[in-house]
Amino acid sequence: MKKIITISIISLAIFVLPSFVMAQNGLGRKGIDTAVQNLNRVVERNSNPEVGQQVRSMIQNHEKVQARTKTSLQTMSKRNEAIKFVIGPDYKSAGQVRSDIVGLRNDIEKLERIKEDSLPADTGDVQGAINELRTEANGIEAQLIEQTSGFNLFGWLAKMFAN
Repeated sequence: MKKIITISIISLAIFVLPSFVMAQNGLGRKGIDTAVQNLNRVVERNSNPEVGQQVRSMIQNHEKVQARTKTSLQTMSKRNEAIKFVIGPDYKSAGQVRSDIVGLRNDIEKLERIKEDSLPADTGDVQGAINELRTEANGIEAQLIEQTSGFNLFGWLAKMFAN
């Protein structure tokens, strides 16, 4: 009996503790912050008002995404494990995070086009912003997968109502 309890505790620690630690750490915001700094330098140096407006719009969007994603992932991580087992993760928050990831990936594509038309001085900053946003999007996606993975009894039903 002691072996079963010990094995249960160890397996629980292996599967639950990493998600708890990830939830406590939150997102590394350095990526979006660094990208915003790089893009601000591009706006300062660039004389093309159209490019400047596109980049300013992206910066504002990234700041909103940063707040929304953090809130959504925190909401998902705070969900009671028993509720998560019965009805699954918070699918509404998961949908918001997926939407934000798609938005980041679209901005990365826009930045690729801006980089092609940029001055040589701006190319490094734009590429730096692209790299940071890719890293951030991949990190957010990994956290989302972790929050939505696992078995649940009636998740299919909750997913229908969330949509």
